[in-house]
Amino acid sequence: MDKRRFLLTFGRNLDHSNIDYLVKSRLSKYKCGIQEDYFNPILQKRAEVILNYQIIDTNFDRISSKYYLDDYHLTEAQKNGFLLSLKKLKGTHVWCDPRIQGHAFCVVDGIEYNFYVYRSLEGQDYRFPQYYSADSNVDPIVHSQLHKMPEEEQYLQFPSDLSTEVKDEITIKWIQKLIKM
Repeated sequence: MDKRRFLLTFGRNLDHSNIDYLVKSRLSKYKCGIQEDYFNPILQKRAEVILNYQIIDTNFDRISSKYYLDDYHLTEAQKNGFLLSLKKLKGTHVWCDPRIQGHAFCVVDGIEYNFYVYRSLEGQDYRFPQYYSADSNVDPIVHSQLHKMPEEEQYLQFPSDLSTEVKDEITIKWIQKLIKM
């Protein structure tokens, strides 16, 4: 697992055309599909790491999650060069633990809200509202309200060592704030 790196870029109204250009120009020729053994990957010749890359744009009208199924077999220099170029663009770029990503669910007023969950290598958990929910009542609420929040409040961030109950309490308060906007 020490060969795999997971980079998350998030923000509102990211520069998707330039991100696409960087992925195509810096990563595409090193692309392979996700391997059967995700946790013990086999590196391609001359590669030192496997990069997985994910984008979360909190503007639901923008496409996100385009690269997450791809493995990019890179040298450390190629990985660092990609990040250096990426940092010139809008967004927050966080190295995450590739083993800890998933979903969280909270119910407020009988409606289930779903979140994408990631953990940074620095020990922060991030929760982003999921684009589409099984509960069709969520989408109009989140879509119509999220943009009213300051950009730095359009997602949740807290220490990963908090209990699940505390994380859910924070998430429920965030949802209630979103509803009242």
